[in-house]
Amino acid sequence: MKAALLVEPKHLEIRDLADPSPGPRDVVIDVAAVGICGSDVHLYAGHVNWHVDASGRTIPLSESPQILGHEIVGVVREIGSAVTDLAPGDRVVVDQGINCSSRGRDRADWCEYCRTGYCHHCADYVEHGITGLPGGFADRLLIPAVNAVRIEGDLSFEIAAMTEPLGCVLHSLRLMQALGGRHAFGADDPDRRVRSVVLAGLGPSGQLFGQALRTLFDFDGPIIASDPDASKRSTAARDFDAETIDPTVPGAVVEAVRKRTGGRGVEVLVDACGAPAAWTDFASVLCKQGTAILYGFGRERGTSGTLDALQWRGAHLVTTSGASGEIDDDGRPALYREALGHLASGRIRVDHLVTHRYATLDELDRALGHDPSDTGYLKGVLIRG
Repeated sequence: MKAALLVEPKHLEIRDLADPSPGPRDVVIDVAAVGICGSDVHLYAGHVNWHVDASGRTIPLSESPQILGHEIVGVVREIGSAVTDLAPGDRVVVDQGINCSSRGRDRADWCEYCRTGYCHHCADYVEHGITGLPGGFADRLLIPAVNAVRIEGDLSFEIAAMTEPLGCVLHSLRLMQALGGRHAFGADDPDRRVRSVVLAGLGPSGQLFGQALRTLFDFDGPIIASDPDASKRSTAARDFDAETIDPTVPGAVVEAVRKRTGGRGVEVLVDACGAPAAWTDFASVLCKQGTAILYGFGRERGTSGTLDALQWRGAHLVTTSGASGEIDDDGRPALYREALGHLASGRIRVDHLVTHRYATLDELDRALGHDPSDTGYLKGVLIRG
């Protein structure tokens, strides 16, 4: 099979590798589609490397090239001898995270995180396409069968590839509710109810946050959304009635929040971009004891005293990663099933969010390096099936 290996930052090599063979509990899938995530872009650029050894040492690409791509959809090619609930030809979404269920452990032996509904925080967690395990930028992929969730109906591979990012968004919002800060969506007590939200960044995750708030959390208050890209602002205004702001205008976001909330500030701020420029406004737009969901990958986000300013406002910080959730009775991730269902039903619409499509591994240098900076870029998907 062929695979695209990141051998050094900004340098992919297409190589021939041996086809994987399944163990008793595994399946081999033919990769049909892979979403291009911001994490892939950061890994490709050399901003970060999450592949570490047991001692925490970062393993350089020169020592262990990586196959990226973790928003994976495929078709079952081959099944292991113990797999009875999947068959060759089944269309599946892949949970890229390896947890206690993936390892075949009895439930009584699961770690505390898997037992309590946080499978992406498994004590022994590793991840295809992120932490060194091979990802979807290849012809085929070997995974535990319980990491494959069957796609029912005729949902396209392109739309199904948005299952993982939607799951990540839902996990973030539910984590905020579960952690019990001062404010919550739909709280009975008006003093504890979320009345307004700031959404920083309108890439694909920001767009999904806005849709999820309206459609799945029944939030009808103002969503004040900022992004430098006018086309992304237009999409947010149309899809979830966002009040959009151009953050390149000095003071525009702070002034808009001040006017909309009478100077109080918003109860929830979602950082869906990770940009240091957005971070500097956070303490000025969040009300006292408000919640900041730190979702986007950010570098140098705590500069200029902004973290201190949030601390002095008594802010509730929610830091999230992955599409963590409960594990169903059959060992598969409940949140992936739910997210897939929302896409299939049309409650969450993503077809118009895919702005760039690629057909071959040879196009990945452009997909990861050049295109994400295009004006109007929202989401790229490698479509091979």
